[in-house]
Amino acid sequence: MLPGLYLLLTLAFAGVLLLLLWRPGAARGIVVWGLAALLPLLAALAGALAGQARAARVLAGYDAQPAVVTIINGDASQTLTLDPRDAACVERAVRLHTRSELLAGRERIPLVGDTRVFGDLPPQHVVEALGIRGALNCPNLRALKTEGS
Repeated sequence: MLPGLYLLLTLAFAGVLLLLLWRPGAARGIVVWGLAALLPLLAALAGALAGQARAARVLAGYDAQPAVVTIINGDASQTLTLDPRDAACVERAVRLHTRSELLAGRERIPLVGDTRVFGDLPPQHVVEALGIRGALNCPNLRALKTEGS
């Protein structure tokens, strides 16, 4: 509802701006400048609100469950039960090929380029929706330093 309202408001402001530009001298320069400056802000708000609404719809149908996964690094393999938040963080780290490590109890499990993960990780669209909603914080995932840094 709110994204549609902002989209309508953006289109209305764009229409008014076009009318003022069509007839030079019909409005002061500051009015035209103000309308032109307001349009990107309204468009950004409409887009952000639409993204938030879409993420809320995706998450409404998602039932967060612990995930049993097997992480394979070279010859080493470990089977873990991850809480839903850590499972989402692992899915994102593996999909984006970030060099990081998962802190699982006292163990540090590297998630690097050749890491393979098998198991019930949340789907990508759910992980992206969690990120959009600001609900994807990863306290058990640490970035690994790259060589030379």
